[in-house]
Amino acid sequence: MKKYTRFLFSLLTGAIVFTACDDTETKPKDYIDVQVADGVFILNEGSYFSQIDGSLDFLSYANNTLTMNRDVFKNVNGRALGGTPNHAIRCGSKIYIATTDENRIEVLDATTLKDLTPITLTAPRELCTDGASVFVSSYTGEVSKVDTASLTVVKKSAVVGANLEGIAYRKNSIYVCNAWNSDYTYNSNLVKLSATTLEKEKDIVVVANPNQLIATEKDLYLASWGNYNDIKPTIQHIDLSDNVKTLAHATHMALGNGWLYLIGSTYDAEWNEVNTYTALNLETGEEVRFIDGREIDSPCAIGYDPISKLVIIASRKKYPNAEGKPTVSYTQDGYIACYTGGGMYVHHLDCGVNPGSLLFLSHSEKWPVY
Repeated sequence: MKKYTRFLFSLLTGAIVFTACDDTETKPKDYIDVQVADGVFILNEGSYFSQIDGSLDFLSYANNTLTMNRDVFKNVNGRALGGTPNHAIRCGSKIYIATTDENRIEVLDATTLKDLTPITLTAPRELCTDGASVFVSSYTGEVSKVDTASLTVVKKSAVVGANLEGIAYRKNSIYVCNAWNSDYTYNSNLVKLSATTLEKEKDIVVVANPNQLIATEKDLYLASWGNYNDIKPTIQHIDLSDNVKTLAHATHMALGNGWLYLIGSTYDAEWNEVNTYTALNLETGEEVRFIDGREIDSPCAIGYDPISKLVIIASRKKYPNAEGKPTVSYTQDGYIACYTGGGMYVHHLDCGVNPGSLLFLSHSEKWPVY
């Protein structure tokens, strides 16, 4: 247990400070700012068709242990998140949650989780930020810009697609996934807009059914889900000139420390879910097995904590059906499994129904240097 505690402590702090040990009191030469991991929010979508509200759980790293705090939004605010909370981000001192079937953006104080003025917006899906404003994709086919001081929508784009999913900010541009249509056909374009005016700049041709985006200062990574038939789910890279390159075949991704951590989800002839878990080295292009996945029933999301360097996979759980056979449940609690960046299993804990989004939190501390 002592070895595990020390190992976990080094993960959660993300830094090591060495001190001299003698009989005289030494004063620090200086202080450095160190980012310390606080934990991760797990946003659970619930089940719209079964009238199960979504919820927000928090996996705390406090006291060098992993502790799950269930339904923290409801515990603080005395009400449920409602139908299909789909994505969450932090901007400044606030957390924003897109709650699709409630037609609103929930806004929380990031420290207390107390709800602030909600923002009314039809069918919001995903969120991104440039550090000053929050941008929202929607099933109306529009992108909205939210002022984080007044908590109001200050600008909307024209209709640029059908059901818009993933969204990202890079170099004063907004990229948004034009995923699917009401007749369940799939689109093959990523829409690029000006972050200032929200006017459309161009369409970028990608693999069908674009869904998830991850942006860095210069790189953009896209997961397209294909057509669930002859077009495979595909991971693509979009460079600063908006050139598109295929990197791998996978459904979900997380970026961290020079790697893309990937989950590939397909179905066999009898519609049994088949999943693979790999890591793609972005420098060499080599894709290697990350985990065998024996702890995972039905993955929903993957995330990488840049401070603790934990990789967390959210999953639905298998429960016995009427015949006693284990079957993935969309109406009962799921769970998260934690791994090191090298694929070593750490822990797993139960969470809410259909965990679909992860949001990592950290804070800065001044540590002495001797």
